[in-house]
Amino acid sequence: METFNIKGGTLEFFPETHTYLYDGLMLPSVTEILGAKFSGEYKNVPPAVLENAARRGTAVHKAIENYNNSGYDDGSEAVRNFKFLQKQYGFEVLDSELPLVIFKDDFPIACGRLDMTMQMDGKTGIADIKTVSALDKEKIAYQLNLYRIGLIQSYGVDTQFLKIIHLRDGIRKFIDSPINEGMAWELIEKYLEESENE
Repeated sequence: METFNIKGGTLEFFPETHTYLYDGLMLPSVTEILGAKFSGEYKNVPPAVLENAARRGTAVHKAIENYNNSGYDDGSEAVRNFKFLQKQYGFEVLDSELPLVIFKDDFPIACGRLDMTMQMDGKTGIADIKTVSALDKEKIAYQLNLYRIGLIQSYGVDTQFLKIIHLRDGIRKFIDSPINEGMAWELIEKYLEESENE
């Protein structure tokens, strides 16, 4: 279990079950909120393929997190490509795997961990690493905008840009994602409505 102090409350994260508690209240993750709109996208993918993709994604995230936190380069293609993008675009990573809480009317409603905050050209932004073969840019835009709300609310840090870092088998891309707080709040409302009706 990991514990964090966020906005006067205690966030507990249980990695084995991917469960979040904020001051004892179990909260959905940003991923679960995304499920209100994007639920059946992997239903035709065999479980073994999904498991393999998840394992690979976790390994890439961990390797890049280690590199950002301690400078340790494991020699993987993912870290090599990440370093290439960092040099190419001149961004500096500020935080990795940052936990956050999203509030509505001062009430905690969701939690998440964003891959990284960064600084580039004097501006602060959020980036998410993706290792899938085909990016769902709409879904990622929702995810990044939810993280942006959580970052502002949890730490008072506003961001001027959102980025997707796409790393996979020779792919290394640094892609813009639009800031649209309105659509993120619409999705939150939809999720809360569906939860109440269950």
